[in-house]
Amino acid sequence: MDPERLVQCPYDKNHQIRASRFPYHLVKCKENNGKIARKLATCPYNARHRIPKEEFNSHLENCENKIALDVSNGKKISIPIFQPNKYILNIQMVIK
Repeated sequence: MDPERLVQCPYDKNHQIRASRFPYHLVKCKENNGKIARKLATCPYNARHRIPKEEFNSHLENCENKIALDVSNGKKISIPIFQPNKYILNIQMVIK
């Protein structure tokens, strides 16, 4: 994801946030919009995804960050993908 790309806030449609700042904005905006926050669920595959609760099951089936693994008994299981923010990691490396 391009860190300069603008992403729309799920809590306030007037907020357009740079992708690199989006996780921090979500925390702040969730605290300021508790009524809306109670209607949204967080995706287990990507914490940046906030989905209306009535659409949550559909999102889980189709989330672009979900991967499926074939296990030995032939069943597929899904696991979350963790994608760290490379800019934060770079800052931590410089600090050490």
